[in-house]
Amino acid sequence: MTTHKRDYGDLLVLMALAGFTLWYLMDAIRVSSAIQNLLLILPLSLVVLAIVLLEVAIRLKQGTLLTRPDDGGEPLHRTLPVVGLFAAYVISLETLGFDVATVLFVALFLLLKGERNWLLLGGYSLAFGFGTAFFFAEMLPYPMHMLVLPD
Repeated sequence: MTTHKRDYGDLLVLMALAGFTLWYLMDAIRVSSAIQNLLLILPLSLVVLAIVLLEVAIRLKQGTLLTRPDDGGEPLHRTLPVVGLFAAYVISLETLGFDVATVLFVALFLLLKGERNWLLLGGYSLAFGFGTAFFFAEMLPYPMHMLVLPD
């Protein structure tokens, strides 16, 4: 039987996410309540808040909102490579561009976590990396350095 430890981390993250979402929404409404300014912010804020409430409700029903299994957590020797990979990703953004660096980061992360299906690994990395890069390139008002996609 698994023992449980008290853990407030998940609840704090959910509260912070809900709080930040509400603050951002209220600030956006305060600055301009025109419908075209809130067209993206309002629905996304409501979705985020609904997901937070759903997660809290599920955790309350399961009795796991303030506890976690006492499994010892992930060992340090498995966590440090991920931290190093993320540092390499951030450092490589300027050289490789956001698009290629993101594809490589996702692929290497999946490899570190044990994924061995090369079709899934390549397909997901390419779709996520280039999809994210395209989204940010279209949404952000300033150019991002890209290697493959146009800036």
